[in-house]
Amino acid sequence: MRRRPSLTEPPSDLGGFPARRSTPRRTLWRIHLKDDGPWWFCSDLECRFDLRAPQGTCYVGEEPLGSFVEVFTDVTLVAEEDIERRRLSALHVPRTLRLADCTNAASRSFGCTGEIHTTIDYDLTQRWARALAATGFDGIRYYVRHDPAQRRVGIALFGKAGEARQWPSPTTSEIGEDLELDVVRRFGIHVLPRP
Repeated sequence: MRRRPSLTEPPSDLGGFPARRSTPRRTLWRIHLKDDGPWWFCSDLECRFDLRAPQGTCYVGEEPLGSFVEVFTDVTLVAEEDIERRRLSALHVPRTLRLADCTNAASRSFGCTGEIHTTIDYDLTQRWARALAATGFDGIRYYVRHDPAQRRVGIALFGKAGEARQWPSPTTSEIGEDLELDVVRRFGIHVLPRP
């Protein structure tokens, strides 16, 4: 029985790693606390692809559903007050970005396996993030861990740690009933109304 991870250390040469472009026309999504801005680049090394300060990583989804299951993790019931404390922002990057595409099967030839999306060994995935950033990538495209079908895609954007106030202003709204119903239908996650 295999008991060791299949995701290897990142190789010293990542030239030719599969890439995907993200343009300013593409809408990306982030669920965040309503009192905070969405363009937050984390460097506390608590998340999968965090870079160390002075750099950081901002996590967004290619669709609202992916953002939802990554924020409300490991639950089948979400309290209505937790929904009300957050907002959904539609985002656009300031320029065309080159992303390392870990969803591309060709990334396997570099030692990247499906574990990069799911492992809880964040030290290892952060080493991958540092190596890909050093290669010149602006972020990482990956499957969100909490979608068992591995269809929802997340993007870990690299930038200066902290809030990026100079990035394009978002369109922000409450988390709507349509998204809540979609989450129920696809994942069986229900919003628990106030008593």
